[in-house]
Amino acid sequence: MRITPGESWTWSYKSIDDGNYLGLIITSDDGNRYFFRTNFKVQKLAVFPENGAPFCVLDAQLLNDFMSGLNEIGVYDNESEQDVSINMELALNAVACNRFVAAPRRVIEHAFIPYMGNIEHINRGQVVSLYTKDKKVCDFIALDGDDEAVDGAYRLMFVNRELKIGKQILCVGALIKVPRTLICPFRALSKSIDNMGYA
Repeated sequence: MRITPGESWTWSYKSIDDGNYLGLIITSDDGNRYFFRTNFKVQKLAVFPENGAPFCVLDAQLLNDFMSGLNEIGVYDNESEQDVSINMELALNAVACNRFVAAPRRVIEHAFIPYMGNIEHINRGQVVSLYTKDKKVCDFIALDGDDEAVDGAYRLMFVNRELKIGKQILCVGALIKVPRTLICPFRALSKSIDNMGYA
């Protein structure tokens, strides 16, 4: 299905099974409208877009940044007949996460190992990796670039299916905040991408 953001896209809410979710009413290029559910329940939101609020220019800019970052690592947008692409799905969730989800108060440091190499720039939309102390790799979309990070802490949205860190389980869309010292270029310490497991 071919999807191009436009004036007909609007933010909305919908009750689905286990809760009330933020989503978008999307129109595909062939004119079909449907509800795209984000991964964010209403209770996770810090900002509540008005029901029917348009997908604005800022939303479109963010979507472009996030889709471009995913393209760079090989998660391409496609013209599947059935559904939105993984690229579009992750990017739309990242837009909602960036704009509306409450950022964690605490910076996570203890669960990940520092990156000893050099990462010159972190750009909004870039896909980066973190490595856990038990040598698991996990991937994130950077919601903040160097000029947006507050006190050296970057907001990152988790893009793999699932990762257990201690007693906590991260699922797609989880938002964390980490210091720059932990952020690696995408898969910098493990070149294999066989186990990416994107949702």
